[in-house]
Amino acid sequence: MVPLKHFIFKHLPLFFLAVYSTLMIFSGLGNGALQVDEGADTFISTTLLKSHFPRHSDGINSSMLFANVHEGLFVYRPWVPYYIQSFSLSLFGQTTFAARLPFALIGVFAVIFLYRFALKFTGQKFVAFLAAFFLASSIPALIFFRTARYVGVPIFLSILLLNFYIDIYKNKKWNPIGLIVISIIFFHTMYVEFAGMIAGLLIHFFIHFKDISIENRKRAGWAAGITGVFCIPWFIFISPVFPQIYKHLASMSILIDHSWQGAFKRFLGFLFQINNYLFPLIFLPLLFLKQIRPFTNQVSLLLLCIITTLLTALAHAMPLMQYISAGFPLFFLLSAILLANIFSKYPVTRSLLVALLITSNWIHIGIFSPLKMELKDHPAWFQKSPYLKKAYDSFIREINFKSVYFDYLYEISHDYKGPLDIIITFFKTHGSPGDSCYIDNEGESLAYYTGMKIIHRDDISALDTPDWIVLRGDYRHAVEENSSSQIAQNLREVLSKHPYSKIELNAPSIRVNNSYDIQIHLFRSPSSADKIVIYKRANLS
Repeated sequence: MVPLKHFIFKHLPLFFLAVYSTLMIFSGLGNGALQVDEGADTFISTTLLKSHFPRHSDGINSSMLFANVHEGLFVYRPWVPYYIQSFSLSLFGQTTFAARLPFALIGVFAVIFLYRFALKFTGQKFVAFLAAFFLASSIPALIFFRTARYVGVPIFLSILLLNFYIDIYKNKKWNPIGLIVISIIFFHTMYVEFAGMIAGLLIHFFIHFKDISIENRKRAGWAAGITGVFCIPWFIFISPVFPQIYKHLASMSILIDHSWQGAFKRFLGFLFQINNYLFPLIFLPLLFLKQIRPFTNQVSLLLLCIITTLLTALAHAMPLMQYISAGFPLFFLLSAILLANIFSKYPVTRSLLVALLITSNWIHIGIFSPLKMELKDHPAWFQKSPYLKKAYDSFIREINFKSVYFDYLYEISHDYKGPLDIIITFFKTHGSPGDSCYIDNEGESLAYYTGMKIIHRDDISALDTPDWIVLRGDYRHAVEENSSSQIAQNLREVLSKHPYSKIELNAPSIRVNNSYDIQIHLFRSPSSADKIVIYKRANLS
């Protein structure tokens, strides 16, 4: 029997990565209430506990009814993440920690498996360690792993998909079972990102068709057929939901553009975020240096899958990083190959570059700083359209030297109190399960913690008399400033016809507790002079 210390020493890099990633992901995991998207997805998971299938309603509350096309059966998103989360909730109860736990565990496994895959893929221990270390230190990835929904799962699945795929090029008989199982799970987790990854692998397969044995080609055909049997019928079944999603998204913002011009805008948006948070585009010329030639096959596969994942992500309405999360480990592996081999004779320089990449954005945005200084002197030109204004504001905000790494360390080592946290605390003392409550956002999250019956933002009518009305952000001011919007009119009529007492909470009047979008994520508890207002119906016990 090998002593434990000898085992740890032999596998020291992997042991370090496991401990480091666990600390980075799990520290303060239950801190901060489930924000809007977390609450909506977790609500769907709770319906599984009652009916064994994801549903839009649990009999008291409902969610995302715009996508209800199959008599209450929830098909807006694939089901694998909901079953994973519901299992955690059934074991540990309806807590914040339990809701996030399975996705956090997947994050730790993603780091470990990236190390194992990168070692197998490149044959270099340092490349493997560096790629996994980049993933375990990537703040966008860590935030996804700490989010109670599917957004971090494709990171793990893309690693496994590549791991099983590259075995097809071995001379021995290839076992396709691993690839089949992961493909089916990936599809039923996030089919758009799966489509991006599998498209890259298929193109690579046909380019290198002659390098694969005849037996393995046949097995690949069988793998594709079996995967299709378990995936295509589901896609046909859910197809009626797509027009509903389109209508819903089109109504949300005038900035959503489904034309080819919109696709190009989203492409630029993705590139902007990739450069700022994943892979500095200034590194691209390094791919052509002679030190990288021994890794031509590996680099070409990674780049191909990155490109196809990026192109399929353009199907989404907005360029959010959650839609390209499957590409995260690929970018980090590329960076590791470049740094480990180009700077192999300059360990001090390499270490400095690694430290800068992890702890700052100097390398990422340095080339854009002169452009920012120029654009700041000409803001008027960007007021010509809402899109240009938003793009300008985003560019000025993001091209700013900062360290999200140290911001993140502060977040996981301190208590976070957002507006929803304070609302929940208030209702646990003053409200009761079953009380009706109108809230302008994060209704599912509030129901999760309090058991209240929620009236959603757009569902308030002049005839309603909710026990509680919670107003924050734009909706608070819309009511108080005689806005002409129908929702504001309905709320004013409810408040004027029925006796309500007004309570001002010592909580900032913002409509989201926090966000997993790195561009707007809050690392510290927010504050504002503008406070949340709660109305309590008279005679409510």
